[in-house]
Amino acid sequence: MSRFVAVSLVAALCALGPTAPANAKCARVLLAPQVLTHAADPIPRGGGVLVGYTSTTDDGAEQFEGHDPAVNDDWVLVVGKRKLRPRIEVLAPGLAVYRPGVIRGARLATLALRDGAGRKLAGFTASTRPTPGLATAPTGATITSVSSQSNRGRDTRTLTTVTVTLAAAAPAGAVALIAYAGGAQSAPIAWGRVAAGATAIEIYDSPGRCGSEPDGLRAPAPGDTIALTWVDGFGQRSPRSAPIIVK
Repeated sequence: MSRFVAVSLVAALCALGPTAPANAKCARVLLAPQVLTHAADPIPRGGGVLVGYTSTTDDGAEQFEGHDPAVNDDWVLVVGKRKLRPRIEVLAPGLAVYRPGVIRGARLATLALRDGAGRKLAGFTASTRPTPGLATAPTGATITSVSSQSNRGRDTRTLTTVTVTLAAAAPAGAVALIAYAGGAQSAPIAWGRVAAGATAIEIYDSPGRCGSEPDGLRAPAPGDTIALTWVDGFGQRSPRSAPIIVK
């Protein structure tokens, strides 16, 4: 199963100093894509390259403004010597999988993710064999929302962190956990990265004072009914959990 090692496409993460003056201007924080599939794990039949997002002060991320940073229509997958337009499936705001489609042949093929300018973003191998994926839905979970007030001069905001606490460790191979709100037609509203063996997973954390987040991402609120789904490193999802009420 895959090991969760996020390969960032940017070098600098934003760190907001807690002792900065209340009226000081902070550095502009941008959103940039982040590849979540581990390069050492062959991509199985039906799977793809999982892409999330990260925050950065690198001005080079300006190219991703105005759209979900995980969704880039000009990116391509190169399998062997063939350039393919991937099928992009949006799993949640800021989380998408780039699928190459059917790969034929008995041997492992090289697969590279390249941006619109042809730059190689990540390299993998692709298999013609499927993998079982994550067969079991999240069980025995509780979801807790904690809010606090942040006061910086005239800037008063509510900061919210939402955490999923598990009765047992996250399954091997899980790299993300998606939260869906509502009933039968529920939509994904939040997600969090999963560390190996984790029993507590943060699925939402308010961005910093000068930060932002993908459109559609929001904090599950106390009283909301939420369902959860595991996602592996190839964008394959588990069944959804039973409804859970946020505390």
